[in-house]
Amino acid sequence: MSLCATGLLLLTLSAAPAPPRMTLVFGGDVIPHEPVKKAAEKHARFAKDGRPLNDSGWGHVFGPLAPVFGAYDFAIVNLETPVTRREQREVKEMLFNAPPELLAGLKSSGVDVATFANNHCLDMHPEGITNTRDLLDEVGLRAAGAGRTEAEAWTPLILEKNGLRVALIAVSRWLNKFHNKGGPGDPHVPVVPYLEEPIGGGRTFEAFFQHIRETAKTVDAVIVAVHWGAEYVHEPMSYDRELARGMLDAGALVVIGHHPHVLQPVTPQRLRDGRVGLVAYSLGNLVSNQDYDVADGTKRDGLLLGLELTRATPGGPLIITRVTPVGIGTENRTGTAKRNVQPVVLDDEVLAVKERLEALELRAGRGSSKERARLLERLKVLQTRQRRVREMVGAVPGSRSPAAQPGAVPMGAMPVR
Repeated sequence: MSLCATGLLLLTLSAAPAPPRMTLVFGGDVIPHEPVKKAAEKHARFAKDGRPLNDSGWGHVFGPLAPVFGAYDFAIVNLETPVTRREQREVKEMLFNAPPELLAGLKSSGVDVATFANNHCLDMHPEGITNTRDLLDEVGLRAAGAGRTEAEAWTPLILEKNGLRVALIAVSRWLNKFHNKGGPGDPHVPVVPYLEEPIGGGRTFEAFFQHIRETAKTVDAVIVAVHWGAEYVHEPMSYDRELARGMLDAGALVVIGHHPHVLQPVTPQRLRDGRVGLVAYSLGNLVSNQDYDVADGTKRDGLLLGLELTRATPGGPLIITRVTPVGIGTENRTGTAKRNVQPVVLDDEVLAVKERLEALELRAGRGSSKERARLLERLKVLQTRQRRVREMVGAVPGSRSPAAQPGAVPMGAMPVR
């Protein structure tokens, strides 16, 4: 081959386009307990003319996660509350409502999508669903889940990037004894209920699987966000393992779960066509006031789960080419006027504490000794939380993966941040 021909071949190879990719990151439950709202209020900053500078403090609450959210094409979290402009706070225990500034804080921190299909959707009555959807539109957050009509509630959200189309379907299995009432034109929560809690307007497994099949025909991949499981339990319910397998067999590539408020396993599953799908049974809380009095409580553990989807061959199916678990934990310092409730990235916090401890090595004195003791205790809690997150994900090279489910494949060397 001539030198000219060789150069032309190299030029042709170097000009070959990279396979199209889409990246997404998922977070867990956003729960506006009253102390979370108060933490936002305490950290609110305003301009001289009264304009809020940090979304009335919600920019502070979600700020530490912004670099992670911003690294992905789409950042998606579960909105565990209606959002209305009603003046009342929680009208009674475990009935939630959040101010619109919470949505603005999510948007400013890099969140693109809120799933809104969970047991709290009807806390502010059906009109609360309409209010929430209107305010999501107003702030520029896209949504999947409870809608102003039954059709809107069951319509998948289509995410598009680099010529790829991914459908996001959001459903709940719980509704806190509430029911969908009215007709097709009324507010509606998409539910696939448990036998223990029949819900008016819910769909059967088979009807739900058919919905996934029909959706899969129109897009490159289907992702299902599902609110399920037993609260505060670290293992999935057998019913939900069955449902997960059914969703994958119907055409879902990824299943993302929440509701238990603690972490549950992230498990690869072999699909019928030979590809590898993924089920994350529970990502834990993104932010809440749970375990406020337990420094290393498991209800403070959370996970941001990053995914890279790639069409490796022209015209071929999407495959999962990268999974990046990012451990987070909710800071919840009590007993001071400057109370703070805020999710943080564990790796970043461990690094910051270690750097501060190194700086203290150059100092001596009673004050530095007290700070050192406090930092060492904090480091211990952070590292405990890191270990729990990694064990639940089962993705640290050299560590044992969770027990395989039927149809599961090894985790392999999934990169861990």
